[in-house]
Formats: sequence, C-alpha cells, structure tokens
Amino acid sequence: MENQDPPNPISKMRVQLLESAHAAPTDPGVYLMRDASGAILYIGKAKNLKNRLVTYFQGARSGAAHEIPRIEIMVSRVEKFDVILTETESEALILECTLIKKHKPKFNIRLKDDKAYPYLRIQVGDEFPRIEWTRRVRRDGARYFGPFPSGYSAKSIMRLLIEMFKLRDCSDNTFRHRSRPCILYQMQKCTGPCVGLISKEAYRESIESAIRILEGKSDLLRTELERGMRDAAEHEEYEDAAFYRDSLENLSVVTATQSVDEAGAERNRDVIAVERGAGAGHAVVLQIRGGKMVAVRHLNLQNSDDAMTDSEVLFDFLAQYYVQLEADVKAAEKAAETDDGILSPGLVFAAREALLPVAPDDPELLERALGVKIRVPETDVERQLVNVAKTNARHALEQAKKNETGHGLAALEEIQDKLHLPKLPTRIECYDNSNIQGEDAVASRVVFIDGAPNKNLYRRYKIRTVEGANDFATMREVLGRRFSGSARGENGEIEDLPDLVVVDGGKGQLSQAVVILEELSVQGVAVVGLAKARTESDFRKKEVESTLERIFIPGRKNPVPLHPHTQAYKLLVHVRDEAHRFAITYHRLLRDKRSLKSGD
Repeated sequence: MENQDPPNPISKMRVQLLESAHAAPTDPGVYLMRDASGAILYIGKAKNLKNRLVTYFQGARSGAAHEIPRIEIMVSRVEKFDVILTETESEALILECTLIKKHKPKFNIRLKDDKAYPYLRIQVGDEFPRIEWTRRVRRDGARYFGPFPSGYSAKSIMRLLIEMFKLRDCSDNTFRHRSRPCILYQMQKCTGPCVGLISKEAYRESIESAIRILEGKSDLLRTELERGMRDAAEHEEYEDAAFYRDSLENLSVVTATQSVDEAGAERNRDVIAVERGAGAGHAVVLQIRGGKMVAVRHLNLQNSDDAMTDSEVLFDFLAQYYVQLEADVKAAEKAAETDDGILSPGLVFAAREALLPVAPDDPELLERALGVKIRVPETDVERQLVNVAKTNARHALEQAKKNETGHGLAALEEIQDKLHLPKLPTRIECYDNSNIQGEDAVASRVVFIDGAPNKNLYRRYKIRTVEGANDFATMREVLGRRFSGSARGENGEIEDLPDLVVVDGGKGQLSQAVVILEELSVQGVAVVGLAKARTESDFRKKEVESTLERIFIPGRKNPVPLHPHTQAYKLLVHVRDEAHRFAITYHRLLRDKRSLKSGD
C-alpha cells in the first residue's frame, strides 16, 4: 500500500471556511476575520457579503494560494469569521471604519494621527522675541508656524533664521540674568539684546523679517541658499553643498504650506496626498477654509501594503479619516480647549470637498457615505495645491526613513524628560580621553545629530599642554579648544553649540566639566556625566551584583539610573561607547607610529 500524506489542517480549515462563505447572506454588511484565539485579524465591508467572503477562500479545494501575499498570510490564520448586516453599503463603510478604530486589526491599514509634529513658535508680544521649537500649540497669543514633517526640518529652519538674522537663542531666564554677552555674541551669531547692544526697534525688524519668511515670503533666503549651494559645489565642498540643499528642501516644505492661498476663492476643501514606500505610508491633509490654508494634518499609515494600488489605499484612508474627523469635531465642540490650554492642531470643521492626486476606488460610495465630494485636479491652481501636499508627504516619509538609521526622536524626548533639559537635545557631544601613563595622550569628540552619529563632525585631539596623566587638565584643554570663540569646523565655519555635553565619568568628572564651561562663559549648554555600571562582590556571595549605568546631573546629589530597556539608555550608552572607541583608536594609531620610529 502506498503511503498517503496526512491531511493538511490548513487546507481542511479553508474548505470549511469556503462552505461557511457560501452560506453567508447576500446583504451588505461588515465581516470580521478571527484567528484561533478569537482575536480579530481583519475587518472589511461588502455590498454582497457572500460574494466577498468567497473570494478569500475560493482556492481552498485546489490548494491554490491567494494572489495577494498579504491576504494569503491573513487567510492562513483565519479559523472563523463573523458578519454584521447593514441596510446599505454606505452604512457598512461607516461601521467598518468605526470597528477598525476600536479593534485595531493587524491586517487593516490604520491611521495614526501624529499630533506631536513640531511647530516653530514666536511670542510676538515680547520685547525681544525668540524662535522656539515646540510640539504643543496653545492659546497664548504667540505665532505658530507648521507643522513640520520632522524635528530635523523644524530645527534646520530655526537655525537658518537665527543665524541669518542673528536672533537670540537663550532661554528667558538666561536672557533676564545676563550681565555680559555670551559666546554666541563673540562668535558673531547674536546681536546681544540681553545687554542692550541692539535697540528694540532694530531687533523687531529682524524678527519681522523671519516671520515673513515663515509666512511664505522666502525669496531672499532661497536666493542666498541657492547661491551658497552653487558656490560650495564649485569649490568641491560637498558637505556644505548638501547642507544648503537640505535647507532649501526644508524651506520649500514649510513655506509652501504657509503660502497656500487660492486667490478670489471662498472654497472649503481638503487637499490630500499619500506617499508610500517599503511598507510605510504617510498622508498629508491641507485644510483650506475660505480659500486659505488654516491647518495641516500629518497621518502615518500603519500596515501599508505595497501590493495595494494608490486608489485602494486612498479609499481606505478617506473612509477612516472622515469618519474619525466627524467624531473628533463633535468632541472638540464639547471641549474646544483642554484643561492645560493645549489645542489639537487640525481640528477644524469638515470640508465638503476633497482634492486628490488620483481618484480612489468607488468614489461614488465614498461621496454617499461621507458627504464629501471627491475630485482630482482640473486647473493649474488645483494641481499646484496637490503638489504642495505631495511634497510634504514625501518629505515626511523620507525623514521617517532617516530617523530609522539612528535612535529617533523618541529617544531624544526620553532623555529630555529624564534629565529635565530645557530643550530637546538634537545635538549631543561626548568627550573621552585616552593615554597610558601619560604617554600619547589624546581625546575624542563624537557628535550625534537627531539621535544618529554624524561622523563628519567627529574630532580627534592630540593633547598639547598636559604632561603626564592628568584627566582634569586634559579636559580643560579639549573643552577650551572646542568652546573658544575661534573654534571652527573643517570648512572654516563656526560650529553650532551642542544642546547636551556628555562626559565619561561620575560626579568628579562632571564637576570638572561644569567649572571649565563656566570659566569659558558657555551658556545654554547642558552637561551630564555618564558613569559605567559597577560590579560588586565580597567573594562570599554566590552571585556577582552589578549596578545600573548612572547619569550625574549638576546640582543633584544622587545620580539618575539608566535602565537597559529604555531608549534613553541605548542612545546615551551608544554615544559614550562611540567616544571611547574613537579615542582608543587614535591613541593606538599614535602609539604604533611612535613604536615604528623607535624601532628604526
């Protein structure tokens, strides 16, 4: 007798599901796919439930897999499904979106409204306003510009404007208590308003110029950046050329949205674009009311499937977005402002028209169910509006990919919260020394920008003034060379100050660094000490005990422990270990060179 293969349990289950699908009603409604534990894998809607469900399992008897890989993976996990009948297909669409938001199935495209996108804030009522980076929009009389697709974009534009118009960058507390100009004035990056070196009227002209650029009137700055990019490329200064290129791109993103204005139009519409790539997706909604752009919403598309067409993705996006928007607006009407005065950007009344780059699947169903007219561009103005939305969505998606190479904004925010820093540490510098009994003494500096190492900014220091092993004197020399007013980068430019300086060591090393920075009159730079975990044993215990990595903060007696599972731990330890590696590598290089010479 020939051996027979045992029955395939998946095929048997799929045949049973096919039989159940054939028995399903032909009415419109919603279906919920469930796994063996009863968890919902996928939620869909159909005009005819029987016909739709059969398409999932019709290859069961032949053993053929579904042609779409994502659906095949989902179907292979399904053990049963439920159906909910509705009167119309429009009702089924609304119910589907409501259930997706409630249950968050693994195989549905879901929208994640990132309400923490950054803005630039200018408190125009101050005598000497400054540009601030924030994720919270409040009713406080300040001007807000954005949102920006990423912290990097906001920070880049802020730096450009501060340097171009030499605006103050210090906190209000530091500004009020200054008695002499800080190092930024010495570096010719600030006009010294803190000590009256510029009049209120002249400073006001500078801040108004920055505001005009943020409002979209950016021709002057754009011209300067384009000239700088051309000059840098001609002189083969490619790092500078890349900086100018990125700055132009960031400027285009923010000024395009701020300057959206349909001349002579009183139309209320949403301009929507979705960009996708490698399983990721990002949507941007420009909310235009009365012909003017009043808000921008950024939404991540989770579980985006590359096999789906743009029209299919737009259908899912529009359905979920407008169903959720209606619920958000109703909630906002009951509580227009939260207890702490923070607003929810983008929560304005729903438009009755959506302008899209391409038509979604079944636009008639969307119009009936959502009450929104679906349109594609017909005029040059409409095509320009769609291009603005596409530019923002594409830029946000690219920034998200860049953040994946580093530790990301979440790690920076965790560090800011844990260390009680006044601003996000987008530029972190770490210093370390290396020598053997004082010989071949060197030090290193590593720089992390937006949570990722920037090796173009790494520096090696050969110690010039210190004899023997003296870590304090070595640190004094290195920090003095870094933070003197004449410190410049490889291309001659004055370097930006860091938001956070990390020194390798505990309370003693931190105290030394604080004294040195005070002697150098460095203001607005936070400094902490990162001490390695200690291994403790009295040789009588069976187990060796180890402490956590610890952060020492000026003015605080006890260190802050760093738990290994946190993102703050991973970033700070990465920074410290990278500085140590860079210093050791340089020390070994010099030692080997000296050994070769002595061998000759």
